[in-house]
Amino acid sequence: MCGIVGLWNLTGEPIEPSQLDRFTDALAHRGPDGRGTYIDPAEGSLGLGHRRLAILDLSFSGRQPMSYAGGRYWITYNGEVYNFLELREELAGLGHRFASESDTEVILAAYDQWGPLCQLKFNGMWGLAVWDARLRTIFLSRDRFGVKPLHYYYDGRRFAFASEMKAFLALDWFRAEFDPQVTAAVLNDNVTIEPSEECLLQGLKRLQGGHCLLLAPGRPPVVKRWWNTLDHLVRVPRGLKRQADGFRELFFNACKIRMRSDVPLGTALSGGLDSSSVLCGMTALRARAKDEARLARDWQKVFVATFPGAVQDERRFAEEVVRHTGADPFYYVVTPEEMVAHLDEVIFQFEEIFDLASSAWLIYREMRRRGVVVSLDGHGGDELLAGYHHYPEIGWRDAAGFPPRPWRIKDLQTILKGMYPDHRNLSLPSVGQLVRKNCLDPLKLRLTSGQVEAPETSPVSAPPPFLRTPVQKLAWAETPAGPSPYLNFDALNRRLYDDFHHQVLPTILRNFDRCSMAHGVEIRAPFLDWRLVCYCFSLDSKAKIGRGFTKLVLRRAMKGLLPESIRTRTAKIGFASPADHWSEPPMKEFVLDTISGRPFLDSEIWDGPAVREIVEKAYAGNNHDGVRRFWPFIQAQRLMELFRERKAC
Repeated sequence: MCGIVGLWNLTGEPIEPSQLDRFTDALAHRGPDGRGTYIDPAEGSLGLGHRRLAILDLSFSGRQPMSYAGGRYWITYNGEVYNFLELREELAGLGHRFASESDTEVILAAYDQWGPLCQLKFNGMWGLAVWDARLRTIFLSRDRFGVKPLHYYYDGRRFAFASEMKAFLALDWFRAEFDPQVTAAVLNDNVTIEPSEECLLQGLKRLQGGHCLLLAPGRPPVVKRWWNTLDHLVRVPRGLKRQADGFRELFFNACKIRMRSDVPLGTALSGGLDSSSVLCGMTALRARAKDEARLARDWQKVFVATFPGAVQDERRFAEEVVRHTGADPFYYVVTPEEMVAHLDEVIFQFEEIFDLASSAWLIYREMRRRGVVVSLDGHGGDELLAGYHHYPEIGWRDAAGFPPRPWRIKDLQTILKGMYPDHRNLSLPSVGQLVRKNCLDPLKLRLTSGQVEAPETSPVSAPPPFLRTPVQKLAWAETPAGPSPYLNFDALNRRLYDDFHHQVLPTILRNFDRCSMAHGVEIRAPFLDWRLVCYCFSLDSKAKIGRGFTKLVLRRAMKGLLPESIRTRTAKIGFASPADHWSEPPMKEFVLDTISGRPFLDSEIWDGPAVREIVEKAYAGNNHDGVRRFWPFIQAQRLMELFRERKAC
């Protein structure tokens, strides 16, 4: 896991080494263990940079940029290919020889052997660039689900890429100006940008997950989609028990190959089902595997963020898992004061507009301080297996179609009630009301029977309230059309597919990448193993939510491995954020100062005076939701200021 950059002056102008150095070192936080640069000697117009986070092959042999095939290929690479041992053996059988013990060299050999088709061989997460010095081409690739970031710039004269937007501030010619339309789109809906190719900064593009790019002299970049989950669905066994057995086998293997590391591992443990399953899976695997190659020996440290007195505090559940596994815990008490104290630092490193996960930023900082640089976490479980509150409702609308399934509706309504920790009395429609609504509304029946329309990409005719700039809806990767397994999904599986690939998960992965890599900590997520993902999207939605539980197949698979109180726990709780502490003096002062500043009030993107009036009234009435509503505007303003300040340095 690292930070990568690259520059190619397409006019033939030589790369200035000092500029490449600044570009590279702008990502020092992603790779604090070493650095390297390479300038192609033939013309001097192509340069690659790398900041290293050393995890596999800690020796000098694992350094980057790395070359292969007598210097024909050069790579700068961010990520991990977990099945590198199996690929190395296959490639050795084809005549390839290796000078290091790293996965990086395996990627180069695979590219030499199979070209871009090598992407389908990799099981991992990555953003990478390979320079072919013979053909004078550069190839960029991003992993299937966009776990690792990759941004690029192209204007016909220059091509540049980097792991993060902030790195481009180091380039003399780059203008750090925010795109008003893209910024407005994010303020209108903050989960639309990550699955698109657009970026907040003008001129930058995001290489989308599952896409690659090839650039040759005299031609514009060619971007292609190389991965579509729907093309790789599998035949699953019948019956929940056999399905759970198949799930467990894939999940355990996903955990095992993610335990390959030459440095200590840890786990960010919440006490919820997903992170607890990862830790318990690791524990079971380590008990069986005594001398498996490259499995980390120091892997039992767990880090728990606690929020004393808050509903988000799940410490007691985490403690149960710790006792069950014998893990070595560290409990980090997150206070409002500390969350606010690092606000500017978090906003800049986060570099996007969203509810800041400051508690995650703090917990990964503690990991690094305590010598842990790899964390196996539970990301992806909710979107894969229907873990959020909105899924039961989508499911029961499915069940109200023709013919109606009253038992399914009642089951899903029971599940939804159990997801709230305070067991609040929810006002839910009766089975009869739902069925009658569908019978009387053919359009509703069509929508809830699976005929869900693709996301719009056309511009909105007028700006939403408080926005002065018209909102351009951001296009995602192409939605399947024509004959496709997607058309056979029910509405719940369609929503899971969209949340996983386009809506919720890409944003979460981005957020945690920024929070962890701000401190040089790598996150590995077993639930994102492509084999497990394809398996789960091949399952009927009843295997994911039903019989009283969300994530049903996971719960069955982990029977006897998880504490029963965790395996059968139904409550769903989210992360705490600074937005939960609006009334605290430091946060209140930050908010009021920002909305009263001239730049905020004069913004071309939003109506500053109107926002200020509402926020001030909200504070006067102790209405924290009224303040929370406008946090994205406040964060956007401060992010713009920080980018301009850093650019001016």
